Amino acid sequence: MFVYTGLSGQLAAFKHLEVIANNLANMNTTGYRSERILFEKALTRETTRISSGAFDSDINQPTNLKTDEYVGIRGSFTDFSEGSIESSGNPLDVAIQGLGFFVVNGPDGARYTRSGNFRLDTSSRITTQDGLPVQGTGGDIVASGADIQITNEGEVLADGKSVGKFRIVQAGPNDLERAAGMLFKPKAGAEITELTGVRVQGGAVEGSNVNAVRELTDMIMASRIYDSFTKVSESSSKMSEIRNQKIGSTQG
Repeated sequence: MFVYTGLSGQLAAFKHLEVIANNLANMNTTGYRSERILFEKALTRETTRISSGAFDSDINQPTNLKTDEYVGIRGSFTDFSEGSIESSGNPLDVAIQGLGFFVVNGPDGARYTRSGNFRLDTSSRITTQDGLPVQGTGGDIVASGADIQITNEGEVLADGKSVGKFRIVQAGPNDLERAAGMLFKPKAGAEITELTGVRVQGGAVEGSNVNAVRELTDMIMASRIYDSFTKVSESSSKMSEIRNQKIGSTQG
């Protein structure tokens, strides 16, 4: 009866450990946003239906049907809380103070990021580290000049001349999903709002929002949960083995 509880619990705990490991691996990644897991627990009808993925949460079942409880991953969500801003000394680096995302022109449409460690391409466009053009209020920002500065209002100056202003937008916490790298893409029906009056800090970057203490605490707990479900699976297997032995000896 507990076999699916044990196995599903192991898989859920293992997935949780993978997410924690990825968060810790990106602890020093500019603009990274940590991922969180959503768990679910359900009651299933007839073990023969489990292989097809047909789960039924109705607990008012006929007593002649076998039931199993399973633990699973309902999904995950991104923690969009802010990371700390650190001075870098690089004039092309910029960090948003407060809410908002930089807009990036990707091959499949607009993408959004908090990772402001930008650079110039061969055409003097401001781009991400992956070469995607960062968008200003008038399109691509071309900053050809020996002296580049970014004001607190997000305006880009090249040799003292304004060449553009960063376009900064905001989306609801459930309107974005992870894309490649440090980018996010809008979900269907997402509402993206243009922001004005946003303050930024030039020559600085926003670090990740990964809390190492929290992640390590979660890792210890997830490891213990994994071990507990492993013991449940082992106990269930032993019980099945003993039952089969007794049935075999009775039939013999």
